Amino acid sequence: MIIINEIIHKYKSDFELNIRNLNIESNQILGLVGENGAGKTTLMSILSGYLKANKSYNVNMDKNKSNILFIPSDIELYDFITVEEFIGLVSRYSEEPVDTSAILETLELTDKGQCSIDELSLGMKKKLTLLPLFIRKYDILILDEPFNSVDIGYIYKLKNILSQKKKDTTIIISSHILETLVDLCDSFALISDGRLEKQFLNTGDIRVVEGEIFEKGN
Repeated sequence: MIIINEIIHKYKSDFELNIRNLNIESNQILGLVGENGAGKTTLMSILSGYLKANKSYNVNMDKNKSNILFIPSDIELYDFITVEEFIGLVSRYSEEPVDTSAILETLELTDKGQCSIDELSLGMKKKLTLLPLFIRKYDILILDEPFNSVDIGYIYKLKNILSQKKKDTTIIISSHILETLVDLCDSFALISDGRLEKQFLNTGDIRVVEGEIFEKGN
């Protein structure tokens, strides 16, 4: 379980991320929702250790904090190397052996192994950024907009993969594709202007979830 008692991070502008009393259950998927600029990416960056909160950090985790995978939405790939070379690079960095053919099949890039990354479509590059998901197991997965630019067939496949992974992993995920999150998440946290507006369970009914997010006074 992840218990966020308080995270406060001050930007150079007047904006401040101030999240209090957010609890994330183990082996569940929490969807972070909110408008652009609400603070979702900053929150995920701080929880992953990628960014240090500069005002306050009071978080309790029941997992090893070092065993966290954070995949940001804006990863820049090495365009000048091939897909197989990139898989090998990530494998060495992860210190885990991989079956390259199996990884290519999982990413649906079987015929692109010898292509340089700059030859791939935007959607194919996005799939490649998800590669660490399939290299090793993590206690906590933090995924920022993993469905962007991905075709609908792979979105379906990725939802099934994440649903299986939550059996031994806690997942935090943000997306503006609300229908996908409703299919996937156990609960939601609505972030607005740097604050936790509310946390609520997923009923599985998108109209109910939309009401929680968009209807004021709920």
